[in-house]
Amino acid sequence: MNRVLSLLAMAPLALGVAAHAQEATTEAAMSPWSTSEHAKLRLIAGPTTPTGKQRVGVEIIMSPGYKTYWRSPGEFGVPPSFDWSGSTNIGGLDVRWPVPERFQDSAGYSIGYVGEVVIPISVQPVDPSRPVMIVLKLDYAVCEKICIPARGEASLWLEPGVTTVTSPRLESFEARVPVSVKPGPHKDKTAILDATLDDTVIDPGLRLILQAPPEGKIQDIFVEGPGQWSFGKSRLTPQGDGTVIAQIRINERPKSAAGPFPLIFTIRGTPKPVETRLELDIPAGKP
Repeated sequence: MNRVLSLLAMAPLALGVAAHAQEATTEAAMSPWSTSEHAKLRLIAGPTTPTGKQRVGVEIIMSPGYKTYWRSPGEFGVPPSFDWSGSTNIGGLDVRWPVPERFQDSAGYSIGYVGEVVIPISVQPVDPSRPVMIVLKLDYAVCEKICIPARGEASLWLEPGVTTVTSPRLESFEARVPVSVKPGPHKDKTAILDATLDDTVIDPGLRLILQAPPEGKIQDIFVEGPGQWSFGKSRLTPQGDGTVIAQIRINERPKSAAGPFPLIFTIRGTPKPVETRLELDIPAGKP
């Protein structure tokens, strides 16, 4: 009887220890917030992949009405600048951008995220059997009517081979990272069927023929080129055969730029955002 009472008395303590252990695990999976004016930043962790890569997210939450910029900010704005130099046991690191949205800025259209974003990071350790220390210094901008420089600093210790961690926030934004799609028709993904120059837009502009899968929708397309390229807002025109014509103005290009150029096309839409890389032979602009 006394043994039973002792076990019953220990049960709340055991539950408390288990709850504390769960809290400790949760706390270990994210860094403290680094607060700036109108924004805060932290690192959050997901489970280790079967290949040994560590999954991390840079979470940014902004004040209502504020936004920050994508890797290619559009007509105005500055992209985030990552500094990982204080990290240890990192052999490779890949920033995986969720699909952005286009918004009206003070003097034109910019591209980025409104209110919040988690930017997924894939980290390859030098030695997968050893812990990884992620140290981030991030310079970015948060904007409402005007832009304010922000700086966040965060660090996170990652144990190797941890597969029991769950991070719904990270996973939800990983699902928004565009999938890579080659040019040409696809049954279940949005595709670029054709890409040419279009002199009716500007000298020259781009003309794309796009096709979404059944029940899919094309919402916007963002174009990036090497160096000082800048592209305008796409004009989307649905066609009777189920395709969509996209006309995109070239606002700016590197001086004397001519020849085949590698371009990245990111298509926002349903059921899944996609990214396509291709080369276009673009002649030099008029003097």
